[in-house]
Amino acid sequence: MSSMDNTIRKEWSFDFDYSVSLGETYTKFMEKLREKRLIGNKCGDRTFFPPLPFCSRTFELPSEWLESDGEGTIEAFTINYQKANSVAYTASRVLPEVPYIIGVIKIDNSEQCLLHFLSGPELKNPEEWPEKIQAGMRVRPVWSEERSGTILDIKYFEPVK
Repeated sequence: MSSMDNTIRKEWSFDFDYSVSLGETYTKFMEKLREKRLIGNKCGDRTFFPPLPFCSRTFELPSEWLESDGEGTIEAFTINYQKANSVAYTASRVLPEVPYIIGVIKIDNSEQCLLHFLSGPELKNPEEWPEKIQAGMRVRPVWSEERSGTILDIKYFEPVK
């Protein structure tokens, strides 16, 4: 018997409404996602995808906007076997089916990573995922048909052929 068999599991559900101002930088980022465009910015010699309102190291304001095709590299990933809930994915009308994969993705030339879903036509069998997805793998965004100015306008990232 594993130690997990002896643990108590308690499920909680929270339902609350809230709003937050995205500010100028993230508003522009979300507006461009609606147009199927991925933008970032540059602060000094550092590049950020997604953009930052200022450099977290030097506190400089961005000097220019940049655009990317969205290709990048998987830095890490996890396979989630627990059902998603609407609190975690408030912008989504359709929650991901379990199991699903969340990847830590570093867009080319970026100083930071973003978290997003991973998928692809060759990833139909969950038992094969650990063999087919690897850190260092190249990925690209697949856009949602309906976009509303949220990070889920990118449906998922898929392996680059």
